[in-house]
Amino acid sequence: MLWGIRPVQQQAAYGLAVEVLRKQILLGLLLAGEKMPAERKLSEGMNVSRVTLREALRVLQTEGYISIRRGAHGGAFVADEDSLLRIALARAARDPGMVMRAIEFREANEKVAARYAAGRRTPANLKLMKNALRAIHIADSPGKLRQAENSFHLAVAEASQNYFLARALEDALAAVFLPPPVGSLEAWCKSSERLRQDLLTAIEQRDEPEAEAALEAILDADRARLRSLPKVA
Repeated sequence: MLWGIRPVQQQAAYGLAVEVLRKQILLGLLLAGEKMPAERKLSEGMNVSRVTLREALRVLQTEGYISIRRGAHGGAFVADEDSLLRIALARAARDPGMVMRAIEFREANEKVAARYAAGRRTPANLKLMKNALRAIHIADSPGKLRQAENSFHLAVAEASQNYFLARALEDALAAVFLPPPVGSLEAWCKSSERLRQDLLTAIEQRDEPEAEAALEAILDADRARLRSLPKVA
């Protein structure tokens, strides 16, 4: 058998749609409790039929990521924060190694992306990072903070000007789906903002070594969160 040749795994179209929508929820790009776009808009945006989309939504509802409401004000809604917290704890408890491997992947690749971002960033890239940092500052829920943090990291990955790094890091960020750390949301926001401000400053100043160091500090904070989870430490 030739090296690297593996059996092709068949996957239904709805399974691919499930992966896309689940990732949006895990990254916080679809917020807890938020009503999802209408079926027509979602199906057109994802280039799938409405039948395929409905099957994907049914799977996500079974997994607990969304709920389907009927009636004039119905539709698909992302699960509330408490439900997403239970999912995060269950994922980390079921396979803590997977989360840690995702953090290891980020260490190996996101630090490189941060270094490239410091050397290649554009004014548009910096604007996206600053917008995300402002969103961290005013976040009033764990979901909004998760959204802002991941938006910041996706902006850094995009600033690397490396398509392959950006795509891979999107998957890794979704895999590191952790519940909020113990303590007040305000304290968490301040710590998150400080860590990412250090990274933004290094990227603005084109200081590649300092950008790597700032990214490592962020990863250290994620490791500490993972170790603090019940049944995971």
